[in-house]
Amino acid sequence: MTNNLINIILATCLLFGSLNLAAGQITTSSNKAEVQFLAGETCLKQANTACAMVALAKIPSSSPYAKLLQGEIAYHKQALDQALQLLLPLQSETQFTAEAKISLHQYLANAFAQLQNSEQTLVHLLQVDTALSTTPATLQKNAIALNHEQIWGLLTKLNQNELLAIRGNNTDEHFQGWVDLALAAKHQDLNNSLKTWQTSYQDHPALTFSNTLQIQNAVQTLKLPSADDIVISYKPASDADSARAEAFKLGLHSALSHHGLNNTIHVHASTNDETDHTEQNVSAIEAETPLVNPYLIVLQFEQDADEAEPVKHQARTHQTLTLGLHLHDEAEQIVKFAFNNGISRVAILTTEDESSAERLKYFNSAWQKAFNLNEDHRTFNIITLPQHITASDPSLLDIQTKISEKTNDMVLLAMSAADARTIKPYLNVGTPTVAFSNLHETSPDPALNAVRFVEIPFLLQSNAELSMHQDIIAQLNSNDLLRWYALGVDALPILIATQQSREKEVILNGLTGKISVMHGKVTRQPSMARFSYEGITKEQ
Repeated sequence: MTNNLINIILATCLLFGSLNLAAGQITTSSNKAEVQFLAGETCLKQANTACAMVALAKIPSSSPYAKLLQGEIAYHKQALDQALQLLLPLQSETQFTAEAKISLHQYLANAFAQLQNSEQTLVHLLQVDTALSTTPATLQKNAIALNHEQIWGLLTKLNQNELLAIRGNNTDEHFQGWVDLALAAKHQDLNNSLKTWQTSYQDHPALTFSNTLQIQNAVQTLKLPSADDIVISYKPASDADSARAEAFKLGLHSALSHHGLNNTIHVHASTNDETDHTEQNVSAIEAETPLVNPYLIVLQFEQDADEAEPVKHQARTHQTLTLGLHLHDEAEQIVKFAFNNGISRVAILTTEDESSAERLKYFNSAWQKAFNLNEDHRTFNIITLPQHITASDPSLLDIQTKISEKTNDMVLLAMSAADARTIKPYLNVGTPTVAFSNLHETSPDPALNAVRFVEIPFLLQSNAELSMHQDIIAQLNSNDLLRWYALGVDALPILIATQQSREKEVILNGLTGKISVMHGKVTRQPSMARFSYEGITKEQ
């Protein structure tokens, strides 16, 4: 009996002893693998792949450290596909130390950077940030600062549209916070935009980094390089253009006064058949004024010239700025609304007049560009109605039938406001209906209830936000003139941005929309709003 008990005790001791031995062997094996991995990394830092291969041979092939070092070696050999195949599955590995996780995500970030995949590069740099937070405090500060510089270097190379695109693909708060910081840094009024960002992201890891941006740009003033006169030049295309030019001048004068600038403004109506962008016309303007090296702003009223960009004239000190309120900006905003809401089929109601045809043309062009379609695409159901249609017109009775002949997710009203008011009661209230800014003649317009339309933020803001412009608003008797006034206000920061020789994109939250200025090119994104019985609601 005693012998049996002793045997049982011995067997138990041997069993647990063997288990402890196995656990010890695993721990020792893991430690050895990590030591050889670190040795291999040291070799790679010295660009010695042969040395790293020797270290790899000493790591058991079943160890995740072997896969990690193998992937890093593949990266150094520029075998990016092989590197990603080895490294990507290791993201869920639980045996890695914090240092190994940092190395893994740094290599993944570098690989995706070489593939020009900015979104995935940022994802892995943020993973590096997370792993660094678990390392000893003595190692964190410099490493985190260097990683933040790398993140910033990535983001500052992206323009506004690229930043917005990657932001929309990721809901992580840290990810979106970095992207929003990059967007804030593009604003001309940097300090205010950074303060807004810091209020929204009070616990973000980049908060300390954002303070360095503010310190670097603490002194900011909105002013032109010189006190030279400003010439507003335009070629009248209709009787209304002179009033628009005067409204624009009024807006520019308001902006100059607000910032304490005393540049004198002149308005020049060109009668020359040539475009106002030629050196000959610039010289003619200067001769007639006469002025020395004035700032020149060319207003575009005709839509056919809406793709023109500011150009530099060698004989002049300043850069010419070309501005206009263009249909292609509005068309792109409507297409963006459709894209964001999964709309792929559109019924277009238009009329037999030139303005409606222009709206249809620009919408079609923006749609083709956004969806990468050719000219023969069949995503539209175009219904053309008589101009100045009356409520008694019998064709209105079967308008919904014509719309329903093809599947559609949205109805576009490419027509005058008067025609839209007549047609609206015959439309299906359940189908989103959108239009250009020309429908916004009055505020509110109950006849157009639920119709969404493109508009500049200036005409969608509250009275409190417009307090400094109230006296001017009372002088201008139409939304059309108010839009040109708002463009005049925006012209000052745009003009300043184009005079500066800088590689970075400048973003402005203008009265006429979100404006981007980069390499002399000016792009503008207006807003979306909706008519309701209570008034007008700005769409988010």
